[in-house]
This record gives sequence, C-alpha cells and structure tokens, in this order.
Amino acid sequence: MNDIKHLKCLSAVRSMTAVRQLTPAAFPGVHCPMHTALALASKIRGVSTLLIGTAECGYYSRNVPLSSPYGEEALHWNYVLDSKEVVFGFRKGLMEAIREMDKAGARLILLLSTCVPELIGLDMESICHEMQTEVKAMLIHLPLGNFKCGGYEPGYWKTLLAMGKTIEKSGSKGMTVNVLGRSALKEHVPMPHLIALLERQDVPLRFLAPDSSLDDFISSGDARLNLVLSPFMEPLAQWMAKEHDIPFASLHDVYNVREIENTYSQIGQHLGLEMAQEFAGQRKEAKKAQKAAAAQLKSLQYISANLGTVQPLPLSAYLSDLGMSPIMIHLAEFYPSDTQWKEILTGRDINPIICLMLNEQADKQIMEALGPDLVMGDWGGRGQNHPPSVPILDLYGHIGYERTIELLERITRAFRT
Repeated sequence: MNDIKHLKCLSAVRSMTAVRQLTPAAFPGVHCPMHTALALASKIRGVSTLLIGTAECGYYSRNVPLSSPYGEEALHWNYVLDSKEVVFGFRKGLMEAIREMDKAGARLILLLSTCVPELIGLDMESICHEMQTEVKAMLIHLPLGNFKCGGYEPGYWKTLLAMGKTIEKSGSKGMTVNVLGRSALKEHVPMPHLIALLERQDVPLRFLAPDSSLDDFISSGDARLNLVLSPFMEPLAQWMAKEHDIPFASLHDVYNVREIENTYSQIGQHLGLEMAQEFAGQRKEAKKAQKAAAAQLKSLQYISANLGTVQPLPLSAYLSDLGMSPIMIHLAEFYPSDTQWKEILTGRDINPIICLMLNEQADKQIMEALGPDLVMGDWGGRGQNHPPSVPILDLYGHIGYERTIELLERITRAFRT
C-alpha cells in the first residue's frame, strides 16, 4: 500500500524520532510535555516550579497551576525570556529568579526548561550546582523541549524520575511498600485486589502519585519494595533500585496468568506473605479464560490504535502468547522499558508497522483497507462492527488477574459480535 510506505516497522524503532504520522492530515498537535509536567508538579504538595520559556509558553501555562489543591504552599512562577536573552543568554536573570523563589519559601524548585532555552544550550545543570550552595531550596533541572518528544507522556515520567533526586538515603528498610502510580484518593479506578490485600494484612503503604507530598518522596528510600502500577513510574522504580537498593515489581505490563502468579509470588516472598491461596479463585478463572481465548483467537490479526496510557508493546507481547499478531501499532511514546518488549516481539518474528494515529477521520480509511480482524482501542470506526473494536482506555490503573479476565472477555465478546 503506497499510503504507508513512509512508515517504519518495530525493528527500526529506537526512539520516537523513527515514529511518523500515519497520514499527513492537518492536526492541532499534542499536549506539550511542559503542560503535563507542570500539571503533575502542581499536584504534589510542596513542589514549586519555575517555567522557563518564551511569552507563549508563559501565557499558555498560567491556567495549569490553578488546579493545584495546595494554594500558596508552593510557588509556580514563570521566567519569560526577552529578545536580548534569547540572543545573549539568561544566566544572570535566571539566578536572580531562583534567589527570589528561595526567599519566598520554596522547598523544591523544578526548573522546567522549554524549547527555546533548550535550543540556546545554556548549561542549566551547572547553574543548579552553583546555586545549590547559596539557596536552601532543592534545585532540579528538567529539560522539556517539545522537539525532543513525541507527545505529552515524557512530561509525566521525566518529572517523576526527577523527583527521585529528592529521595534521602535510608540505612534500614522497614515493611513499608511504595505504591508507584496510584493515589489513595482515586475513586474512579477501583482499588486493585492486591493493594486491598496488603491493606488487610496491615502492610504500611506509601502512595507516590499526584496527591502525594514532597515529604512522601523524600522518605520513600526506606521502603522494602516498590509496586509499579503505571508506565510513568517505571523509570523512577529502576532508578530507586539502582540508587537505593529497593527491588520493584512491575504490574502495569504483566498480563499472562503465569507471569502474574510469579510476580505475586515474588511480592509475597519480599513481604513474608502467602499469596497463592488468596488469589486461587482468580487464578483459576483467569487460566480458564486464557485457555478459551487462545483457542478462539489464534491467528487473528489486529491493529493497536489509541490505548491511552496503556503501553501497546507489552499488550501486544501478551496477545502474541494467544496466537494473535499486530498489523500496525499506534505508539504515542517509546518508553525506556519498551526496548525489552521490542526484543520479545521481534524475537518471535513479529514486526508490525509503527505509527502515530493523530487524525481519526483520515486514518480510518487506511486502517479499514488493511483488513484487521479486530482493532484494539479507540479509532475512527469504533462505533461500527467491521472490524469490531475492543475498548482499552479504561483499563489503565487496573492490574493482575482481574484485568486479564476483563481484557479477554472484551476481546472474545468483540470477536463474537
């Protein structure tokens, strides 16, 4: 098909620079990572931000911190570059702005550097290092040039990774478990059964996510285990394993029943808990559903469309266990952890086309022409039955056997339809 000759296959993808739009249709663009970084930082209690950029960046970022529930407990300032600073640099002015924020009581200042400052090339890290001896506030530089990113996702995971620099070393590990990527206050996503079990067993839980505080991050180095419920938290978990010797269990990318069983068993070993009996009923139900799905869905071809914040490559690796194969995958972000999933898929001779689906109306015609048996996620034809669609977006935040059972039920129901 001539319309997709400009696209690359999975084996050629090493970063988002290799991922191209499916169609050249007009598109208003994705959220800048500056937007999502500021939105996340403003919801972590005690975190202040200094957004550095042009007047446009300053104007469009002003409404974002208004949603912060912490009011004046943190500062969210802009440093707007003028024309002289764009040409000759802004080192002196930036250092003065940091001093002013420190005097105003900021505890941690995230320096959110947007496109123009990143292109100028001022050494922000050296400024942070130099100023740290002068001010009380912790200083962390966060490069967020939109030209380096495919979408808004890096604004989340890079901000959370940067928060790792605030964590203090702990000489001893207690029984606390850090739950990465889940808020204790979140009500629209049911509490996973695993987390509910740990609460019943009186395991101390520390939730690190929006609605957490700077103090939560600072003290998180004393945890016995990290549970990762979101792809945005995976880089932070890997960093904490390296720097603070805290093992982690990734739950957001595990779908296979056997792998869930192994992961739960490892969690039980770390915490001295018996997990097998607690989840015996769910495991039996999930095995039955997986066996039935493998018999029905073998050799089916699908397109992975917009899955929201669900990672498509781990999901495709699991579906390949059932005998399904992807024709095309919409990849909004190539996470650091996606390298291992790429190797798993290509090692099975699965090498789908990779693209960005940014315009439903224009993309729909090409997707229909490819003739998949199913489409996973949202796309322009999700209201029709040929090919049938499988809703995925609302599975974000779900983990374990319950998610696998629900996923398989949706796929088989769509296929029967």
